[in-house]
Amino acid sequence: MKREVEDLYQERERRIQAVINLEVPDRVPVVCAAGEFAWANAGITMFEYMTDNEKMMMALEKFHQDFQLDAEYLPPALQDPMTLVVAQPCLIRVPGEDLPADSVFQLVETEIMQEEDYDYAIENGYLQLLIKLLPRLRPDVADVEDKFIATTATASRLLRSNAERLRQKGVPCLSGGGMESPFSVLTMLRSYEKFCLDLHRHPDKVVRAVDRFTDEIAQLIIASCKEITGIPRAFIGFHRESSSFFSPEQFEQFALPQILTLVDMLDKEGIRTVMHCDGDWTPNLAYLRKLPKAKCVLDLDDSTDIFRAKELLGDRMCICGNLMEALFSFSTPREIQEHCEKLIDTVGRDGGFILNGEPPKEVRPENIHAMIQTAKTHGMYM
Repeated sequence: MKREVEDLYQERERRIQAVINLEVPDRVPVVCAAGEFAWANAGITMFEYMTDNEKMMMALEKFHQDFQLDAEYLPPALQDPMTLVVAQPCLIRVPGEDLPADSVFQLVETEIMQEEDYDYAIENGYLQLLIKLLPRLRPDVADVEDKFIATTATASRLLRSNAERLRQKGVPCLSGGGMESPFSVLTMLRSYEKFCLDLHRHPDKVVRAVDRFTDEIAQLIIASCKEITGIPRAFIGFHRESSSFFSPEQFEQFALPQILTLVDMLDKEGIRTVMHCDGDWTPNLAYLRKLPKAKCVLDLDDSTDIFRAKELLGDRMCICGNLMEALFSFSTPREIQEHCEKLIDTVGRDGGFILNGEPPKEVRPENIHAMIQTAKTHGMYM
């Protein structure tokens, strides 16, 4: 690697590490979860981006060359329907097949796991349950188990080389691997409606299944971060734990224990947790003070009061957020700048903040540039 590229990589990496450690960096780091925008920006289809590794990497390299962010949000991985099923165990509608080629893929949540499958799940764990349910999850795929094993092996091999390829461009990854939370995957397998009934009819089985999944999912994440990418930060998608889906009381009983366990297990391996928290987490924020200090990144969308998160948790963990699709789509660059300045002045006070956005494919590039430029000018600490 050329010295200037390595220096750029190390500069960006130090910036990220500083805010996770609740230190004050030279400036606010800025990242994007930009998979949806990157393929459109590169002039390829979503299906090509999902299934063709070379085209995906071309799109990501172009995106980072065009916009000069501090990190890629996730290590680049193929989103083939057979690999997506691990983290998002739902039926899928695929661009170019079930949808227009320039659409994003769609997950179709239905009851895949039956009530009687709980005993199997508790005894055998998540991956064995997933393999058992593959014919229901991918009903149109012949020899689905063999296809699943082959595709996931290929994806793991490419994950390592893709992360290294970005490093050769001076681009770190915010996380080195990840997974949906045990609670989330169980909810998706059962469907939200059936899962809500389970919480009332079989709460003991829900708890036992989540506990059984937690250790296994933690080990998958640890293997990805330590053995595949070498990046000691892990993404966990907490998509169903928010108050948008369940009450704070249900959160405390069924979801919080797995969060505490996952963070602890990763911390013992020297891995920091990037908590990707969709939905409204405002009523649940106080519970997160139970997490160890400077071990997590709390990544929020615009459903949660990010300023309240700073008040309650700013001395405990790095806050990340929160420019979402609607803001990018319907704002001017000046409005983007003003929103970012407010975030930097308030949530970024005294460090511990990552400015993050999720632009849709239709966004005007100048709106992304406005976010990045504001971080690089208004976000200076020294």
